[in-house]
Amino acid sequence: MVVLRKRKQPEPSAAQQDGLQKMLDAAASASSLLIFTGSGLSATSGMSTFSTKGGLYERAQKRFGVTDGKKLFTFSFFEKQRLEAMAFFADIYAEAKRAKPSAGHRALAAIAAMGKLQRHYTMNIDGLAETVGLTTWHPDTNPSGQTLEMHGNIHELVCPECGDVTDVSSAQLRTIRAKRALRCGHCGDADLRCRVMLYDDGEADVITPEDVFDVLEEDVGAADMILWVGISFQQSASTAYFRRVRHFLQDAGRLQQCKQVVVNLSEDCLWNLLSSLSNTDDLHVIEVLASSDEALPKLAARLAQTPAAARQPPPPTLHPLDQARESGCS
Repeated sequence: MVVLRKRKQPEPSAAQQDGLQKMLDAAASASSLLIFTGSGLSATSGMSTFSTKGGLYERAQKRFGVTDGKKLFTFSFFEKQRLEAMAFFADIYAEAKRAKPSAGHRALAAIAAMGKLQRHYTMNIDGLAETVGLTTWHPDTNPSGQTLEMHGNIHELVCPECGDVTDVSSAQLRTIRAKRALRCGHCGDADLRCRVMLYDDGEADVITPEDVFDVLEEDVGAADMILWVGISFQQSASTAYFRRVRHFLQDAGRLQQCKQVVVNLSEDCLWNLLSSLSNTDDLHVIEVLASSDEALPKLAARLAQTPAAARQPPPPTLHPLDQARESGCS
């Protein structure tokens, strides 16, 4: 049972080294890593984070005069001020165009090249994983893609009516910045929008298909180590993903076997996560107080030292009920 109370933290350097070492020790026996990433992964790439000072929420608050900048990223706001919201997203697009992959992105690519990446799930919309060679998942055209974009991609426009997706062109960008609508050139029945997931998105099915969770359940079943990197757990989506992953592990009877790691510079990250959970029994998480640019390259280096024999997938773990059936118990 994890007791939810603020604790006196050890010296940052000591806590950092302790968490890093625990992660590296756990990686020694890992053969299939499932990695979730948030805005912290792209912080040194030139991308703004959401909730930090000067971040997207604060900028939205000032630009639109709302009490909470998060409101801009809700579907209800988007419906009422679609053109203004699209113009704001154009600024994020320009930021993403200038951004460069970080050391953390390159480490992800190295882990994938070793054959140790089960899949990369990102809440980022910057498309930077693709720039280091990670392929992007698509249910029809690339079901084996290495990166699954949970919240879409700012470089793309999508039609909410027919689902047609196109890359943003220079001409379209000028139209968006001029706050003029872009009609879908494929079906002609609706205006294009950025392929970016919003809170309570009424058009979510054209941003990220629902069957991603079927893929996620399979990936959780195959993983022996799960990392949550650069995620503050201040947003409801990230905590919902963690709860869903935990549910999958519990159903498979693997909650103790599959190690979970939270990587973030902030000491509040794990606190935010634990505070969002109604039940913390049997929850064991390795806390790494480090940036993704420090932790992921060290993880990749450790995985590169893993003997070939240890890289074989672990034997499947039966659910307790299935174990009982095999042993003849009723």
